[in-house]
Amino acid sequence: MEPADAKKELRQRMLAVRAEIPEASRTEQSLAASRMAELEVLSPLRAQRGGKLNVFCYVSFRDEPNTLAFMDNCQAQGDRLLVPKIGAQRSLTLHEVTGMADLVPGTWGILEPASHTVIWPPERYPEIDVIVVPGLAFDLKGGRIGFGGGYYDRLIDELARCSGGLNQVVLGALALEELILPEAIPMESHDFRLDLLFTAKGTIYMKESSDKLGKLGIRARHDAF
Repeated sequence: MEPADAKKELRQRMLAVRAEIPEASRTEQSLAASRMAELEVLSPLRAQRGGKLNVFCYVSFRDEPNTLAFMDNCQAQGDRLLVPKIGAQRSLTLHEVTGMADLVPGTWGILEPASHTVIWPPERYPEIDVIVVPGLAFDLKGGRIGFGGGYYDRLIDELARCSGGLNQVVLGALALEELILPEAIPMESHDFRLDLLFTAKGTIYMKESSDKLGKLGIRARHDAF
């Protein structure tokens, strides 16, 4: 089976799996994952970089892992919070927000930055410290499958070009236990890999990112999930 066909099949299967996760479990896991993210990654990264972070995070929608606690924590720590907005030609623009008052229903009803929010231009992409992306499923080698629109593939590619690589930014996701697969997710040439997964049981670090995370002051462990 071609990778694109395998991804389409996996996408449909994982949509069904995610829809079956009870809301209470999804909320509990999301809160616990957010706490672990602060303890194990965000706090050490602030210490290494000498202050506040620039954090990019999507706003969760429907049965996605709830990102609001993660976002609230970042703002409580004084971090600058960047949120995506869907633009033309399947692109994303990044906007700086200061709270829920800066968000309004946008494309498909997803909360997006309001028109008054300041756009974070591509030339400032190298200043981003952490990116939290959505996904339908994840594997233990940094593989991820999204919704098929390619929005984040294009964004990460642009960030890499603007920054001369991805060595200074942590790529992660809030991952519910049920969405982490033991088998490898089919990957294509345009797909990017994550450095870590924030879960309720603790952060899962990808071995391939060990050197990068170590240089960023993040002590990676590789305990079995």
